[in-house]
Amino acid sequence: MQELIYSGKVYRLRAGTPMPVRGDGSFVLHTFMAEVSNIDIVACTESLPASSEFRGQGGNLMSASFTRLNVVGGTVFSGKKVYKPEYIDEDEIP
Repeated sequence: MQELIYSGKVYRLRAGTPMPVRGDGSFVLHTFMAEVSNIDIVACTESLPASSEFRGQGGNLMSASFTRLNVVGGTVFSGKKVYKPEYIDEDEIP
């Protein structure tokens, strides 16, 4: 079976807790940079990531989530891998 992988990026704005603005009932949100992470959507694979691929074990994966597919005659998974983020300025988000 051939592994089928789609690659992309995930963007996340980093921000603090909303702070109330005195007297008018509105809030202000302080932001500080953004995160961009490469992701792989794995549509079909027969293997799962090894522990050594994760950030705490020397690799660059932040998280991975897989589900076993009900396929006759084999163990097949689909899921997502999220890699270590890069910190960028908010204005760099496309």
